[in-house]
Amino acid sequence: MKSTLKIHTSPIANLHEELRYASPLSIAIGHHNDMFILLAEERPPLINGSFPATVTEESYSYHVVHLKDGQKTVLHLPNEKWNYHYIQPIDDGHFLLVGARSYYHDPQNIEENARVYDNNGQLIRSFCLGDGIKHVYVDGNQKIWTGYFDEGVHGNYGWKEPIGSSGLVGWNASGQKIDSLEEDREYFIFECLALNGDTEGRIWFFFSIDSKIGVRQERRTRYYSPEGMGFQSFAVNGDKIVAYEDRWGRRSLFELQRKGDEFKVVHDIELIKLDGTPVKPQLVNNRESKLLFLDGDELYIYEAGSGI
Repeated sequence: MKSTLKIHTSPIANLHEELRYASPLSIAIGHHNDMFILLAEERPPLINGSFPATVTEESYSYHVVHLKDGQKTVLHLPNEKWNYHYIQPIDDGHFLLVGARSYYHDPQNIEENARVYDNNGQLIRSFCLGDGIKHVYVDGNQKIWTGYFDEGVHGNYGWKEPIGSSGLVGWNASGQKIDSLEEDREYFIFECLALNGDTEGRIWFFFSIDSKIGVRQERRTRYYSPEGMGFQSFAVNGDKIVAYEDRWGRRSLFELQRKGDEFKVVHDIELIKLDGTPVKPQLVNNRESKLLFLDGDELYIYEAGSGI
């Protein structure tokens, strides 16, 4: 039976005021010890109750909260007709908003579901990152990485030749495709479940069916077998991984250590808040060795290898 490491933690920020009028959609760790939170005052309804819209007829209002050096700034984006799901820092001061879905109408009409804004809320550029996006990660070199779920891999929303067919694609900051796993036939990525990078410029990802961790650098990938059922977010510190899983409502955090070509579970981790209750995040994000959690209106951070 694995031991559980209980770690007492304090919130690094509170979003009580911002969450009074909006709901959280996405959180992100920046490149300079900062954080971004994407909020929406209202969510567009699902098409036929099942499928998310890409572009809406009505306008919706979003808010971007930026936390840096103890300061909080809130940017209002009113009258938006794109259905956003993810936020990431880009261009050392700007931010990238991405919608999970994109329609391919015809070669001259492909929806550009990725949009870069400056810190005044002005649109800088837009481009298409494909349909069926499950994860977005902008690394320290401003490369954009996208991991796809099954509809993005197999094609939907008009995509007969989906951009995300390989499960993982790399882009430059202008949205030009620079890498993918199309030539890597060792494994088929049915769905990219988690995505991260490390300080050495490698991109890490976890995918379903074969349940493997891939580590990609210079267009080559090495694969590892993790112990356990899988995870949705993870932090990387050398040969150590701290992974977060939310399966059927059961949330768990656990540490894995690499042994050869496998990652073995060392122990479970339980983050304990000031009131003695465990952290139960609604949103999770990762960057390199750090995990960011939003529990209610409080943000918590945990660093792999810190033990504190």
